[in-house]
Amino acid sequence: MKIILTGATGVLGSHIMYEILELFIKSNNDGKLFIIARNKGKKSALDRIDELLSSYYTPKIIREKGIHYLHQYLEIIDVDLADIQATFSTKIEGAYFIHSAGFVNLSTDETQRSKIYEENTTITKSLFTLFQPYIKKFIYIGTAFSSGNRKGLIENDFHTLGFSPDHRNAYENAKYDSELFIAKECKKVNLPFQILRPSVIGGKMLDTENPNFISKYMVFYLLAKFFYFTSQRKGEQENVRFIVYEDTVLNIIPVDYVAKVIVKIFERNDIEQLNIVHNRSFNMMEGLQLIMKEVGYTNFTSIKKPLNFIYQNTIEKLYYESIGKHLNPYFTSRANEYDTTLLQTILEIPVLDDQALTDMIRFAKNNNFKDINV
Repeated sequence: MKIILTGATGVLGSHIMYEILELFIKSNNDGKLFIIARNKGKKSALDRIDELLSSYYTPKIIREKGIHYLHQYLEIIDVDLADIQATFSTKIEGAYFIHSAGFVNLSTDETQRSKIYEENTTITKSLFTLFQPYIKKFIYIGTAFSSGNRKGLIENDFHTLGFSPDHRNAYENAKYDSELFIAKECKKVNLPFQILRPSVIGGKMLDTENPNFISKYMVFYLLAKFFYFTSQRKGEQENVRFIVYEDTVLNIIPVDYVAKVIVKIFERNDIEQLNIVHNRSFNMMEGLQLIMKEVGYTNFTSIKKPLNFIYQNTIEKLYYESIGKHLNPYFTSRANEYDTTLLQTILEIPVLDDQALTDMIRFAKNNNFKDINV
């Protein structure tokens, strides 16, 4: 079996890499995993991958095999995705292509739109055009939020909606455009494909090995990070008003669960679209209260969206002019849930309750919200 993977140094991609290597080890086959990654500063792509394979957070089954053993399964292609050329077509003939790399940016700033599209849509199209003649299947890792701001029950099929999704930012729009392109072009040439869409990714939950670990703190973690460090300041906490609808929800899914589902189903041709999401979303206000309690920021209130919102203090201004302006569209989204009937048959969804969310934030807090930069 041959698999090509992009994004292996990322939050989700690294866990997909671990799951693939575990699959190869347990099945004792001669699989080959081609990893497309670039150098970073003085670190080569090989250095970066070796670090992921030998660190304290590396799954035990991978780490104990040792780098030398693992390299029998690996071939590192050290190149930026924007510059890749098909000089190795014979090697990758008949491979599964898992495109996990992406640029997560929830900015609503129009000046960021072109960069977001370049990093997500343009590169995806280029990769597909380049590799399509040689591969046996294209697996695209999208986002459940490419469904846009929708109310009610969200099914797995986003391509026959009969309407255009109401996207909250350029990132959602770019990911949606990418998956439409993949589906359309694959059907043209009769190439199997999958669109797999995780929701907001949280820390590990499936075993006792490094529980709650995640390599980079994004989305709800950024909110926690902002108010954790703000709570450490001397003096009285300034009141912050959150513009939040009472029925808005946020769907969070553990990173290791997402990776396991992807590796369980990438060979299945009966699944073209799948939302890898939790069966129960957090009420936004309740989740916010849990997060703020854990980080120690108690002076906040919720309000409905005002016609004119004028900052009342320095902390409120800092929040809304940084991460707040990117997160706010999600605080005022229509209430929805996802249909997880199919997902539950693939791998049981773990319980993610109030305590689990608190544990994720506590883990991040105890690690000072420090990302692992490989």
